[in-house]
This record gives sequence, C-alpha cells and structure tokens, in this order.
Amino acid sequence: MMPGLDRRPTGSLPAGIEIRPLAVDDFPAVRYLHTTVLRAETGDALTEAEIAAFAGLVNSPAYSDLLREENEIFTAWLGGELLGTAAWRINADDGTQARIGFVFARHRGFGIGSRLLAEAEARALAWGFDRLTSFTTLNAVGFFQKRGYGVVSRGVKVLSLECALPVAFLSKRLSRHPGLPARAH
Repeated sequence: MMPGLDRRPTGSLPAGIEIRPLAVDDFPAVRYLHTTVLRAETGDALTEAEIAAFAGLVNSPAYSDLLREENEIFTAWLGGELLGTAAWRINADDGTQARIGFVFARHRGFGIGSRLLAEAEARALAWGFDRLTSFTTLNAVGFFQKRGYGVVSRGVKVLSLECALPVAFLSKRLSRHPGLPARAH
C-alpha cells in the first residue's frame, strides 16, 4: 500500500496553489500543459520537427499509457488552472533507483517546478529510494543542476516510434534521514 499524500506545505508557494495527486480526469489539462510548456521553453533546444513530434505523442493514446506507468504524479493547481506536474516511478532498469519525470511548470520564478520536484523526490525517498535518475531536454539542465542533479551523459531519448528528443541524462543521491529504514530488496 502506498503511503498517503502529506498535504503539509514543504516549501513556500503563492497563496491559493494546491498540490494534489493527478486524477484521470486531469489528463486533458496535463496534455495541454505539457505541450504548451515544451513549445514555450524549448525553442533553443529542439527543432520544430522535434516539438511537433512531442506534441503528436502528447495528444496520442500512448501518452496516457506513459502517465499511468508512473508510481505517482503530483500536480499544482490555482483555481481550475493546472500550473505544473512532476512524477516518480521505480526505475524499470534495475529497481534500485527511482526515476523522476514529467517535470513541467507553466510559470517560471514562482517555485512551482521546484516544489513539485521536491514532492516527487520526498515520496521516492519515503519508499526507500535515495538514488534518483531523470532525463530532460537540454534547456532544463540548469534547473535540475541547481537542485543537486548531475549530468551523467547526453544523448537521445526515444519516447515513441515518432518522437525522439535530444536530452541530458541526470542522477542525484538523496540524503536519508536518521531512523528512516532502507528499502528491502
């Protein structure tokens, strides 16, 4: 059974922003957010063809499948507007690491992306994972580096047959608090 969502604030956000788990009814808002943010933020990092391929993936049934593969996806809302997402999942490669993904935030400078990333990291740590991996488009490398991630390599992430993006692969080690049990293997 998954530990419950801790709704206590762990960082300061503008008043009225609610952090909550993703619901299936939120998928249309997620599709809009992810497409909009990628188009707005990656103009220097991706070609128009790569952006179009990503938008095609986001609006396909396959994207819903990708979202469902995450252990948890956290969302930030202000009124009825989705402001950001971040997720975590057990790394399918070896099961000893968690992968952080789907980190998108609509407005820069308000701490929304940082807060959602911190939520996903905290939940992965609560499940016993202190080694994290991620990948990101090259424009967002600095965001992750400021939060303790190191670039392991750069390459191409194939998201579907039609969508492959140049990315940086990242890793981070979290500090385990004394008394927090390690995950049993």
